[in-house]
Amino acid sequence: MKILILYFFIFIFEKISKINSFDIKKNNNLNIIDKLKELEGILLYYYLNDNKEQIFQTLEKINELDETRYERDKKIIDFWYYVDNEMNIYENIAPDDLPINDHAFIVLGHKLNDDGSLSNEGKGRCDVAYESAIKYPNSMIYVTGGGTSKYNKTITEGGQMYDYLINVKGLDSKRIIKETSAMDTVENAKNTFKKLIEGNIKSITIITSDYHVRRGTLLFYAESLIIAESIGNIPISIVKNVGFHTGRSTEGKLIEGYSLALIMDIKIILIIIEIIKTIIGFLIKL
Repeated sequence: MKILILYFFIFIFEKISKINSFDIKKNNNLNIIDKLKELEGILLYYYLNDNKEQIFQTLEKINELDETRYERDKKIIDFWYYVDNEMNIYENIAPDDLPINDHAFIVLGHKLNDDGSLSNEGKGRCDVAYESAIKYPNSMIYVTGGGTSKYNKTITEGGQMYDYLINVKGLDSKRIIKETSAMDTVENAKNTFKKLIEGNIKSITIITSDYHVRRGTLLFYAESLIIAESIGNIPISIVKNVGFHTGRSTEGKLIEGYSLALIMDIKIILIIIEIIKTIIGFLIKL
């Protein structure tokens, strides 16, 4: 069975590899936006492969087409490196020196139990949010997550976290804003920023589980730049983070890259190739 699975993935990989995503110039039918998206997909691919020379060259090609897009994409790549290699993860309570005014904590939801109740991990993230909210009494709290229970999709992560923080932890409901449609971290970022802009928030701190902090922070940073560019506004700052301690390993660059491609609305074919290569490598070792 393992051999059959391995051959299946090799077959898929060979088919995908024949798609020439690298030769932009040969496809004269692409408009500027499509060319930029194609190049951005290649950029993420080279970052995943740690090919610094090709990263630089791809960014230069983006710069030739759109200088503003180049500046944004370079910031995202630089921040991705920072998140994976230099960023500290603070646990269980917000660190010192966060902004006092126009600041919010963003609490990312965790999959609900089958009956719609908060999971222990979801409660843990809320407990971290409560301790952080007490430390920073002027900060707002945004809870985000949709209907992820098995038997009742009308019950949402955002709604359950909202109720828990008010009814169990005793926070003032006026401090809490809920988002109840997001089904994954990408949608957490996309949906929450609309509410942040409405609330005139200037800076945010991500609260989630320790293993999820890096990806969550990266996606919210990228979305902040994308939204700011689209409406001609100053990006909302991402200031530090807080992780609920689970002891699990971080999610890794592949899932970060896949999610980032979705946030940036670009082709993910090369990211899928990397995922397949990783699966093949794992199966070979079995």
